Amino acid sequence: MKKPFGKSWLDTFFARKTTDKLTNVELSGKVVVFTGGTDGMGRVAVERFAEMGADICLFGRNLEKARAVETDIKAAGSRGQFSIVECDIGSLDHVRKASDDVLQRHGRVDFLINCAGANLSERRLSSDGYEMNFVVNYLGPFLLTELLLERIKMTPNARIIHVTSATQNFAKLQLDDLHFENNSWSMLKSYAQAKLYMIMHVRDLATRLTGSTVSVNALNPGYIQTNLLRHAKGFEKVFIQLFGGLAAPTWVGGERILCAALDPQYEIISGKYIYEDMLLDPNPLALDDANVSRLMQLSHDLTGLNKET
Repeated sequence: MKKPFGKSWLDTFFARKTTDKLTNVELSGKVVVFTGGTDGMGRVAVERFAEMGADICLFGRNLEKARAVETDIKAAGSRGQFSIVECDIGSLDHVRKASDDVLQRHGRVDFLINCAGANLSERRLSSDGYEMNFVVNYLGPFLLTELLLERIKMTPNARIIHVTSATQNFAKLQLDDLHFENNSWSMLKSYAQAKLYMIMHVRDLATRLTGSTVSVNALNPGYIQTNLLRHAKGFEKVFIQLFGGLAAPTWVGGERILCAALDPQYEIISGKYIYEDMLLDPNPLALDDANVSRLMQLSHDLTGLNKET
């Protein structure tokens, strides 16, 4: 098993390029809610879940694309059934509507996989007025998870997986400036900070879910071939051109998602950071309970959950 180099930039971009393929398990009757499953490693994981017979609740900003994924996977002979939910994870109103759709269609949620992500090359604001990398990579998935949480808790041995990134090691906490209004913005800084917040949410959830049968973990699948950085500019674009060939194949990322969701070892492990296929400590900022508590308060305020509960 790969041992990290101990230097953040090496560990981030020199990921292991292989992984064990998980043996199929029977998932008939299980419901998988999956964001970010129409492309890349997310699609690989969706295909495997469907192959095992799971019912896939597939989120997609582009309905035509999501339906094409369903058609292709069914044509390959997968046993799983699909329900398509239209959702732009960067819009909190879309997330609220999508969560209502899930709750109306499904009486259980066995797996929630928050794999949707973006890495915008310029600072943009969402329809809610929030910095877009922050919303797509953290606040939208946070809200979706919170809105589905009671249904998840009702489902025996359910699992929540937040797909994060090794770039969280580079993050510097800016809880007073979540949207980079006062500090300089960059693609890496905004993305890394959002992925750090994902881990902090996992830690908070694990505490709140103590005593339940639900496990929740954050997964860094490694440096995987993806179109996530297709809009990169400047230094980031040069880096990708130079080091893009170091990325592991897409199927590796898909298998690591499957492992985090289905491997029996993670049924009794919760609140952890899975680095490729081992447990590691995340950025120390994520282990500070005061930081976590403050982020959760801000997140509830920004999404209006405090007013809804």
